[in-house]
Amino acid sequence: MIRPLKLGHGSHLEDDSVATCAKILSIIYNYRLTKAADAHDRWVEGTPKFLDIINHFVKAGKPVQMCMPAFPFKSANKVYKVLGNLPDKAEEEALGYMNTMCAAIGSVYKPGAKMLIVSDGLVYNDLLTIPDREVWAYGQTLRSMSASRFPHIEFSRLRQLVSIDLPEQLDEVTYVANATNFRRALLTQFGKDGLDIHKLVAENEDTRLTFCGHSRFLTNDLRYIFPKSESRGSNQYKRDVKFIAREMIRRGFAFAAAIKKNFPTHLRLSIHQSTGEHKISVSLLPTKTSYTTPWMCAIAYLADGTLTSAPKGDFEADPKFQLVYEHRRPSHFVERTVGIGEARVIALTEATADGLSGKANGDVIGEGKKPTGPCPHCGKSTHEEARCFDKYPHLAPKWVRERMASSKDVNAVNTLKVEVTETNLEYGVVERVT
Repeated sequence: MIRPLKLGHGSHLEDDSVATCAKILSIIYNYRLTKAADAHDRWVEGTPKFLDIINHFVKAGKPVQMCMPAFPFKSANKVYKVLGNLPDKAEEEALGYMNTMCAAIGSVYKPGAKMLIVSDGLVYNDLLTIPDREVWAYGQTLRSMSASRFPHIEFSRLRQLVSIDLPEQLDEVTYVANATNFRRALLTQFGKDGLDIHKLVAENEDTRLTFCGHSRFLTNDLRYIFPKSESRGSNQYKRDVKFIAREMIRRGFAFAAAIKKNFPTHLRLSIHQSTGEHKISVSLLPTKTSYTTPWMCAIAYLADGTLTSAPKGDFEADPKFQLVYEHRRPSHFVERTVGIGEARVIALTEATADGLSGKANGDVIGEGKKPTGPCPHCGKSTHEEARCFDKYPHLAPKWVRERMASSKDVNAVNTLKVEVTETNLEYGVVERVT
């Protein structure tokens, strides 16, 4: 729960916009990272500055513009952390979560808000041996995922950050061909010679928090890229981790300077823990775990409909979770449900439910068999009792739950007629009957 905002002497808002700006910032604060024990007090210290930035848009009657460096590429640790190279359900949830935040702002401020995602993929990918081509594919898939579903989300372009000769429209080849040019231009135009990273980490709390975050994930990821050997023992491995973490800080300073110059009036958000003095640190996933960035983990839906996040290896090792595929690619996990007297069930997820409503086609890799008779609870022959939405409303896909809630009638789900065929059961796919 967010504490009521208190305006300090550092704020210069006029009386008629105070309430609106405070409501907007309170909504954003609902999405913030709160890992640090003193996070509340530190966010309060940055509140006057953030309110002034928001007021700039409110006074002009324009959408609140926010920007966030994020969504670089999938973790290099494909062995244990993530499901593949491309965005999956985790990214979809993250985009939806940020879009929801912007929509919530629109409920208290009519012009609403926009979130500009500034991908930092090309800033760091070479340090982790991620190919430029993989960064391109990740970004393009992310844009396609967002285009028709998340109207409040926007993406920056390379030409908006650095002065570089680029084609008006980039394709895969021209993007890859200019990747090195972009990194060179970024460091040349915004890098700082003689930057003492050791001193910054020791004296600047924001830098220290970011450095510690980099070091933690590098410790896990680099062991699959630069594994320990006779020539690289434990102590050398630790030195290598810190070396790359410091290089990421150096490049990060240049990237932050480019963002500040090119988007000077935007409200700055961050996925890293911070003091709250210059930026607002937010969680990209509605999870209770520390895995809050979708490119560093996988997600799972629990039986009660809530989302949790963790490395994919944790879900794979837990027998209560099963893997779900979308478009023939691994997407996310779902918690297995066990019905009365029947342990083998079909895992029907929101992805498949979208297919039922004609929105998308999802594949579920699960266990199941065709019902042998009508459901004992509702009398239908389209499902087993273990998958009866009448009896277990929490198992219903999101769009069905919303329909049920809006009508105040659980029986609304009875209008959904689904035929499960022998062929589809072989692949765990459910199709809509028209």
